[in-house]
Amino acid sequence: MQKISAIISALILLVTFYLVISTLKKLKKDENETNEGGVFSRIRFLKKNPIIGVILGLTPLLLLLFEISYFAFMTFSLAAQVILASIIIFRNYEKLIFLKWAVGVIVFLFFTVSNLYWEIAYQERMYYLIGNLLILAVLVGIKTKFKSELVEETRLITWVRNLTVLFLVLATVANILGRFSLSKILSIAGISSFAYAVVLYFFVKVLTEIIFLMIEKQKNVDYITAYLNFQEIQRRLRNILVIVAIFIWVALLLQNLSLNKYILGSLTEFMDQERKLGDSTFTFGSLFLFAGLVYLSSLIANNVSYFISLNDQNISSAPQKKLGSSVLIIRLGILTVGFFIAATAAKIPLDKIAIVLGALSVGIGFGLQTIINNLVSGLILAFEKPIQIGDDIEVGNMTGKVKEVGIRASKILAYDGSEIVVPNGDLLSQSLINWTLSNKRRRVELIIGVAYDSDMKKVKELISEVLKNDKIMKFPEPKVHMQNFGDSSVDFRVLFWVESMDIYLDVRNEVMNNIFESFLENGVEIPFPKRDLYIKSLPELKKSQQEENKKSPEE
Repeated sequence: MQKISAIISALILLVTFYLVISTLKKLKKDENETNEGGVFSRIRFLKKNPIIGVILGLTPLLLLLFEISYFAFMTFSLAAQVILASIIIFRNYEKLIFLKWAVGVIVFLFFTVSNLYWEIAYQERMYYLIGNLLILAVLVGIKTKFKSELVEETRLITWVRNLTVLFLVLATVANILGRFSLSKILSIAGISSFAYAVVLYFFVKVLTEIIFLMIEKQKNVDYITAYLNFQEIQRRLRNILVIVAIFIWVALLLQNLSLNKYILGSLTEFMDQERKLGDSTFTFGSLFLFAGLVYLSSLIANNVSYFISLNDQNISSAPQKKLGSSVLIIRLGILTVGFFIAATAAKIPLDKIAIVLGALSVGIGFGLQTIINNLVSGLILAFEKPIQIGDDIEVGNMTGKVKEVGIRASKILAYDGSEIVVPNGDLLSQSLINWTLSNKRRRVELIIGVAYDSDMKKVKELISEVLKNDKIMKFPEPKVHMQNFGDSSVDFRVLFWVESMDIYLDVRNEVMNNIFESFLENGVEIPFPKRDLYIKSLPELKKSQQEENKKSPEE
C-alpha cells in the first residue's frame, strides 16, 4: 500500500511540475511580447521557486495517502517541508526575517532528532532549556518587528507566536521543576506547531497559485480579466484550504502532545453513542455526517454555479452556447442528490423525512407564500429562459446585466456598479425588457435639429456620409428621416444599428461628434431657441417724451 501511495504521489508531482513550468514559460513569453505585467506579476512564490513551491503545495495533501502510524516517516516529511519553506522565506523575505527563522529551524531539527532517537536522559535538560530560551528570545520581537503587506501574514505570525510562547514558557517551567518528560513534550509541540503553521501558510498560498495557473493555461487571458478571476478564486478556495490546513495542524499538535489516541477514542465514543429523542434513536456522528454531506453538496452547487456564471458572463455572442438559467436546475439537482445521499449515509429513514416535509407544508401554506412563489418563479425562469446570465435587461426602473439567477432571487449588476437583488417573482410579474435575449445588437436613435434656412438635401447627405462607419451595421441599413418642424429647427431622425450593446454608447458619441464637426465645416447651423422682443411703450419713456414736447414750443 505504501509503495502504491509513493508511486501515485510521484506521478502527481511530476505532472504538476510539467504543467506549472510550461505554463510559467508560456505566460512569461506572452507578457514579454505584449509588454504587460498581468498574470505573471500576480503570482508570488511559484515565480521564483516553481519546483519547491509545487512540492510544498502538494505534500500536505499527498501525505494523507500514507499511513500516519509511521512516526519516523511523518517526522522526516515534516522536517523536509520546513527546510523547503526556509528556501522560500530566503528568496521572498528580508534577510533578518530569514536569520530568525533559521535559528528556529536549527532548534526544531535538534528537537525532532532528539524526539526520534534519544532516550530521555538528564543531560538533555540543559539542551532543551537553552533551545527554549533561544526560541523565546527570537519570538519576543516578532509581534512588533514583523511587517508585511498582507494582513493575514501578520495575523498568522502573531497568533502562532503567542501560542508557541505559551508552550515554551510552560516547558521551561516544567524543565526547571524537574518534569523533563512534560518539558520535552511541550517543547517539541511548541516549536513544531510554529514551524508547521508557517509551512501550511505556504501550502495554502502556493496551492492557490497552482490552481490559478492551471485555469490560466486553459483560457485566453483576454477572455476573463485575470486579476479579478484570481481574486475570486482566492476567496472561494481560501476557506476550504484553511480548514484543511487547520485540520492537519491540529492533528500534528495532538500527536506531539501524545493526546491523539485519547482524543480520537473519546470523540469516537461520543459520536457513536446512541441517544433517544422520544421514540427515535440517533447518534451525533450521524447528525454531523448528514450536516457535513449537505454542506458539501451546497458547496459543490455554489462553485459549479459560479464557474458556469463566469463563463456565461464572458460569452458576448451565441446565446445558444450559454447554460444561462439552466444553472438553477443544475444547482437544485446537486442539492437534491446531496440531500438524499446524506440521509442515506446518516441512516435517516426516508419515511420520517416525508413526515417532516408534510408538517412543513402546513407552514408553507400559511406563512411562506412569498418564498414559495419566488422558488417556483425561479424554476419557471430556468425552464422558459426569458433571461440568461450576461443579458442586459430592464425591469421596472432597474436596468443592468444579469449576474446570477438564484433559487429565490436573482442578481443584476447595474451600470453604475451596484448589485441589485431582485426576487424571482418580480421578474415574472413585472414587464421585463431583455435587450440581448436573441442577440446583442442595439438600435441607436438620434434627433438632430438644423436651422430653417439650411439646405435640407445637403444636411441629409452630410449625415449619411457620417453614418458610413465601420462600427455601424450595413444591414439593417442606416436611415435619415425628416422628423418634425419645430419652433426653431427642422428635426431629422437618425437611425442605425451596432453589433453589440457594449459599444453602442461609444459609437453614438462618435457619430454625434462627427455630425457636429461636419455641420461646422459646411456652415450648417444647429439652432437654439430665439425670441424677438417688441416694446410698445414704457411709462418712463412716455413721460420724458411729453415733457420734451412741452418745452419745445416755448423754445
